[in-house]
Amino acid sequence: MAPALFAGVRLMRHNRGDVAAFERAVVQLPEVVHVHHVTGNYDYLLQVEVADLPAYEDFHANRLADLPGVATVSSYVTMKTLSTHTP
Repeated sequence: MAPALFAGVRLMRHNRGDVAAFERAVVQLPEVVHVHHVTGNYDYLLQVEVADLPAYEDFHANRLADLPGVATVSSYVTMKTLSTHTP
């Protein structure tokens, strides 16, 4: 079973051009299944689907961190999913 992964992304700047460039690029990544613009510690919370942790390491290092305007990425691997309600 593939791990459930989330990535919190902070941008370097928040001007409209940088935000738009990031948003255009992130939605093109097939590994990213949900993108949420959030408040708090991160600017965006991404849900990522990959085959395994080595695949995530490659995705993080070679694709996600290279997106326009990315300052930091914090990764979260779920240990257990308690609920999967869908609307």
